[in-house]
Amino acid sequence: MKQPIIHCITNHVAMDLTANSLLAIGARPLMSFALNEMEQIAQISDALLINIGTLDDVLIESALVAGRAMHELAKPVVLDPVGVQATDYRMQAARKIIDTCHPLVVKGNLAEMQALMPYYPMPDFVAVTTGEKDYIQYGSRDTYVSGGSPMQTQVTAMGCAAGAIIAAKLATNKDAFDACVEAMMLMKKAGQEAQTDKGLGSYRVNFVDCLSHHA
Repeated sequence: MKQPIIHCITNHVAMDLTANSLLAIGARPLMSFALNEMEQIAQISDALLINIGTLDDVLIESALVAGRAMHELAKPVVLDPVGVQATDYRMQAARKIIDTCHPLVVKGNLAEMQALMPYYPMPDFVAVTTGEKDYIQYGSRDTYVSGGSPMQTQVTAMGCAAGAIIAAKLATNKDAFDACVEAMMLMKKAGQEAQTDKGLGSYRVNFVDCLSHHA
């Protein structure tokens, strides 16, 4: 079974959980921000995650180069526009990434997607809105995915891990809508089964364990 290489240009808070979540489902994480190697990394990667959680000019430039290279190679790009509703800087960065890199999927929480989607009334990407129920929409196709646990909202980088899992599923499933549904179902299933009375630290470990059980 192929182990897809997922290039993650992601925020510093999320890197550990993102990498371990990818490993748990049989993918191989590649964490790099260095501008000078973005085009070469695109050659060996199967999908790209761009997460703007800890945003700066360096990340934006690297993301644009990497995303453009992946698009030219017809490889999937996922954008997680973290906090896009908070500042003009984030909104401008997210829109530039979308317009330049043409992501196959944009995933965000309700506040993020409500801020961003008015700029894209007829998007050519799958829109994944996460919450108590995850809503997935692509053209005339749409569905909800239920489940999960309230504890997921209390652990840093859970949403970031979801973006990476979507990227991994896109690398092995050419139907982008189905890949997103598969990814979010896995997030919900693992999130629900990981519940524990021991606390949030144990929940985080259990979550990665549960991902590996269902991969």
